Formats: sequence, C-alpha cells, structure tokens
Amino acid sequence: MTSRQDLYELEETFRQLFRRIRTSWSRFEEQGVSASQAIILEKLNSDGPLKVSQIAEALWITSGAVTTLSDKLIAGGFAKRTRSEEDRRVVMMEITDKGREVIEALRAHKKRVVEAYFGDLPEEDVRHLTRIFKQILSREEIL
Repeated sequence: MTSRQDLYELEETFRQLFRRIRTSWSRFEEQGVSASQAIILEKLNSDGPLKVSQIAEALWITSGAVTTLSDKLIAGGFAKRTRSEEDRRVVMMEITDKGREVIEALRAHKKRVVEAYFGDLPEEDVRHLTRIFKQILSREEIL
C-alpha cells in the first residue's frame, strides 16, 4: 500500500509536470490552433470528412462544442464545411491544406516536447511509465 506522503508527492510532481507540458503546448497555440482544435484537425486528417456529430462522438464532446471549435478552424482557414455527396442536406467538416500543414508542424512540436521531457530516460523507465500510464487509463472512469 502506498503511503499518503508518497501519494502527496506523486500528486505534486504530476501537477508540476502537467503544468510544464501545458506551457510547452501553449507555445504551439501561438500558431493559431488550440489543443482542442488540433485534436479535431488530427481526426479529420486521419478519417477524412466527417459530420459534426461523428467528431463529437469520437472525441466525447458535445456537437455544440465541436461547432464552436470548428467555426474557429474555418475562420483560420484550417478546415472547411462541405456537403455530403450522398445527401446534400448533410454538412461535413474537412481539413484544408493549411490544416494539414498545421498537423505536420504539430507532430514535429509534439515530438520535440516528448523528447525534451522523456528522451533522456533509460528505455526501461520509458517502458515502466508507459505500462503505468496504460494501467491507469484502463480503469473505468474514476471520478
């Protein structure tokens, strides 16, 4: 059983690491795309044109939230709305070339961030962290 002091130290350390990684992420946001918007762009890039409802379901957020984020992506030229070929009443979201450029820059940025925080760790430690994170994530929603 883990002691309360150990859990407190873990919480404090995790919070500091999360804050630093968040700061590193915010440096990318200066390019005009928030973390939430980048997730939508990643989804559109990997899956192709999607309905707002499909994006919402895949990302576990409301359609209203997707619409708000999408409006900003469209205004920035990172995505566009198109009509479905099968049913012209259905509106689809699609990534643009500018959006793809942002995704490529984002991937490079993520790689630099991961390397900066975890690149100097021995392979065994990386495997342990990965195993621990997967174990935590495999639990049903706790709170």
